[in-house]
Amino acid sequence: MSAATATAGGARGRRRGRRVVVVLVVLVLVLAVLAVVAELVLRHVVDRTIADRVESSLPSGTAGHVVADAHGVVIPQLVAGRLDDVDVTTHDLTVRGVPLAVDATVHDVPVRGTGRTGRADGTVRLTASAVRQAGVLDQVAGDVRLRDGGVAYAGRTRFLGTDIRYQVTAAVAAAASGRGVTITPHQVRVTNSALGIDVGGRIPGVSGTPVDVCTARYLPAALRLRSIAITASAATIRIDAAHVPLSDDALRTTGSCS
Repeated sequence: MSAATATAGGARGRRRGRRVVVVLVVLVLVLAVLAVVAELVLRHVVDRTIADRVESSLPSGTAGHVVADAHGVVIPQLVAGRLDDVDVTTHDLTVRGVPLAVDATVHDVPVRGTGRTGRADGTVRLTASAVRQAGVLDQVAGDVRLRDGGVAYAGRTRFLGTDIRYQVTAAVAAAASGRGVTITPHQVRVTNSALGIDVGGRIPGVSGTPVDVCTARYLPAALRLRSIAITASAATIRIDAAHVPLSDDALRTTGSCS
């Protein structure tokens, strides 16, 4: 074989090698693009499916538009059969006509849509007007107003045979059971003092007497109320659950305090 022939053969081999490399690079790029497209499509489908399922499973008297967002890369999670974390958000939810906003994260969600999730945690926010409208605090006498750190309300009782009207400021805390809140008056003022009655700053059955209020009837049975932060304009409630059952009946069933 002449030197010229050998040189030409080597050049053809190098060109074939370069073509193979180019083809492989193109294939990798195409596969990468397809994987990205598949991830985007599946993510949209997964997020919308979860949101639709939550909306269709809301308790009776509850309605709203739900947005779901699965964390991380969806495809391997779908293959594994469980989604690691899913954010569920709604800012136009109404419960028995009461508007509120919910931001929650649910962990370890079964892809098949049955069984139980892992832990769930989040917040529910109600404006001051929504709290009054909800009738959540109907067990407290008088017109209840939110204030920084608690509530204020007016009431009336009888003391030594005399009708007493009073105003109260009270602290609000989550009940240990997670099914309600406890309102504890810490300052009581008699408002019809023209009667000349001195109660020494205390009214039996009112001053320092806790009032337990059930909130479980507004939430799915699996959820527990863990803390509450109150300002003059809104109440922000932290909720959680050890798990959330995914059956329609379980999601639609609200809790009770009985």
